[in-house]
Parts: sequence; structure tokens; C-alpha cells
Amino acid sequence: MNSTAEAWNDRELQRAATLAKHVRSIVGADSRIFAARAPGRVNLIGEHTDYSGLPVLPIAIDRSTIVVAAANSDREIALSNLDPAWPSRRFPISKNIEPYPTGDWANYVKAAVQGVIDHFATRGHAVDRMLGATMLVDGRVPPAAGLSSSAALTVSAAMAFMAINNLQLDGIDAATMVARSEWYVGTRAGGMDQAASILGRRDHATFIEFEPLRVYPVPIPADAAIIVADSRQIADKSGTVRAEYNRRVVECAIAARILGRALKLDNVRILGDVIRNFERWNSRDLLRVLESNAPARLGADLNEAAAILDESRSALENDVLGVGANRIALDSNRPLEILRRTRHVLSETERVMLAVEALKSGRLREMGDLMNESHRSLAEDFECSTAQLDRLVECARRGGALGARLTGAGFGGSIVALCESSTAARVVDRLRQEYYANLADSLPFEESCAVLHAGDGASTIELAAA
Repeated sequence: MNSTAEAWNDRELQRAATLAKHVRSIVGADSRIFAARAPGRVNLIGEHTDYSGLPVLPIAIDRSTIVVAAANSDREIALSNLDPAWPSRRFPISKNIEPYPTGDWANYVKAAVQGVIDHFATRGHAVDRMLGATMLVDGRVPPAAGLSSSAALTVSAAMAFMAINNLQLDGIDAATMVARSEWYVGTRAGGMDQAASILGRRDHATFIEFEPLRVYPVPIPADAAIIVADSRQIADKSGTVRAEYNRRVVECAIAARILGRALKLDNVRILGDVIRNFERWNSRDLLRVLESNAPARLGADLNEAAAILDESRSALENDVLGVGANRIALDSNRPLEILRRTRHVLSETERVMLAVEALKSGRLREMGDLMNESHRSLAEDFECSTAQLDRLVECARRGGALGARLTGAGFGGSIVALCESSTAARVVDRLRQEYYANLADSLPFEESCAVLHAGDGASTIELAAA
């Protein structure tokens, strides 16, 4: 990972200096102080594909979370946030760190610390030799807006904890380590958010493939502008949205197993396992196989799925729902939408591959068309859009955006719109007049809608004494 100040802008360096002053007042002026920054991300295309092991195309954005930390002798994490809305927390470092109740912001820091402990324990770094840390957080990635504030916090906390303990990883290994962080808080997310936050590159999108993790920078044409607009409808994957998100993980996993059995493939757990067995494939052919071997909908009790797969229901439940405290609970009154979810994931994967080539060649109109089709698929087949997101998308398109779609998990949060630089101001003005002017809240418009730029990935620096 980057350990220089090159990725830090002047505002971020000033934020870090302010945090360091507070930390030194607690731990002493002579203590070594480390600062870790991690950006949020906007996904241009490739939504709900990463947890199926299929590619995505995000950018790291120029909005970041900074964690400043110093070692302490208590073998505890003493955690505070510059924003008083997030209460201070303190927890011991141990082999198995118990999570706070669902929705607690500090669970993302616990996830980071637990991930570092687990990773380095297999490399001979015993947890009882690890130092505690006094940490202060300044997050400027809007929370619950679909911009991955959670990954920015988890990545920056993990990097700060590693710096305190003189532990190092390259970017790929770090992204792989942190990729499962949200599993700790009960969300079965894929690895896109953490990889984009760590491995992003200025003025480039990041084409990310999984299993194993691989990243390729894709230049963003100079005449392109990327606008992000927050619907102000909360999309909290650690809270109310978690059940809907996890339900789709289960639907995709069951579809993958049915396809694997029908195609006589071994060890299929996710849809990416199916695709990796073929040099060439297309979504239409695979969907026909699925339609021939299972109904479009299956009961949430998993009896039908277990019969199709010729395995016991209890074994299937443990496999796709998990075990223990984070076991997924399904609403038994709603069938599992196997066909529609698969149609989205497979067609979205095809769109990602086309989008990479379009962006490389500067074909912005083609890229916009792919984004528009992605939103239609997310709304109709994946059912993760909302009336507010649909309205924002239409406003952006009427303002002149070449393409617009929800970004992130959906169920609220933000949209991303692509336009030519010359029309960006017009698109932003249209969003202001047609969407934000009709909202009852008094939040500043500039905090909800802006042209964002692709920034560098995460990095850590040591701060000299003042």
C-alpha cells in the first residue's frame, strides 16, 4: 500500500494534523502518530456482481475517511470520532472480538482489527504481542449514501492498526484481507468496496476481477464528468437494508448451485464459479439452462431447492445461510426470485466487459447506454431501486446525462451519472431544480450533489511532532 503523502491533498493533511493534536493530548507529545486515509467509492457499473465473484468497474472518489492513531499500553482500542453523533468506544484486543449490537458504527473498526488479527495470526504474529491503539476518526464520506463510507472506515482503521504494530501488506493482499470485513457486521458483501478504496488510481476507473483478486486501471476520458447525487433515502446495509441485501446473496447462491448441477460442474458456490468454467459464455444460454432445471421462484424454506440439488435441506441451509450469530434469516412469506436475480447478474457482467472497452476508447455515449440498461435491470430484475432513485435518474437524463444509474447496494443512497464535461453544470442544475428543491429538509445542496473525481487509493503516513 502507498505509504507516502502523494495521495493526500492539502485539506486532508490539515485534517490529519488536527486529529493528531487531539491524539497527542491523550497519549503524550512524544508518541509516534500515524494517519491513514481511505476514500469512498462510486461504482460506475457492475452492481451486485462482486459477491458472485464477477467483475466491477468503480472509482475511488475524492472524499475520504482519516484515522489518526498512536500506540497505547492498555492492549485496547480507544476509539473516538470527530463527529459527536458517533459515540466513543473502547474494546480489548483479543483473538475473538465480540461485535456491538447491530448498527453500531464501531463494529466496522472491530471488523478491521479482527481482520488484521486473523490474517497475521497465520503468519506468526500472536495477538498477545499486538499493541493497542488510541484512534480518532474524521469521516467525510457521506454515510448510508451508497458511497461505501463503511469500507472507507474499515480500510483506514485496518491500516492504522497495522501501522501501530509495524505490520505491512501490499495492496492486493490488504484488499483481500479486508474484503470480508462486512461479514463481521452481518452483511454478506463482496470485495469491491475495499478493493476500490485501497487500489484506486487518480483519473482512472478500476476494473476489478475476483478469485483471485486482480485490478486493472482504466483511464477516464478527459471530456467525461461523473456526477453523484444522494437521494437522501438512507441505505444502511448494517441495519434495515441488510435483510434485503443478504436475501439476494442467497438467491444468487442457490441459482449458482442449480446451474452447477445442471452443467455437471464441481464445487460451484457462486455464479462466478459457473462462468469460470467456460472460455466463452453468454447470459441467454445460461438462463435457458436455469429455466430448464428450476422454477423461476422457489420457496424460502429451501425445500424445493434442496430437492432440485438432491441434498438435505439442513446442509443447504448451513451452506447458503451460514451458521452462528450472522446466519441469514429469510422471510418465509416471500419466494426466492432465482431467475430474475440471475438474469441481472449475468447481463450486468456482460455490460461491465463492454463498459471497460467503451471507456478505454472514449465512447461515452455507449458507456452511458450501458449505465442506463444497468439501472433498468437493477430496478426490474434485482428490485433494489426505489421511487426516489428512479426519479433522480430521470432528472439526470433529462438534464443531459448520457447515462445514469443507482450506485452501491441500492434500496436508497445515491445515483451516478455520466456526462460530457461541457454539460455537467446543466445536469447538476436540473437535479437541483427538479429533485432537491422539492425536498422538505434543509441540508445544503452541495453536500448531496457534486461532480466527483477519481482519486488515489488508501495510504498511510507518519506525522512528525508539531
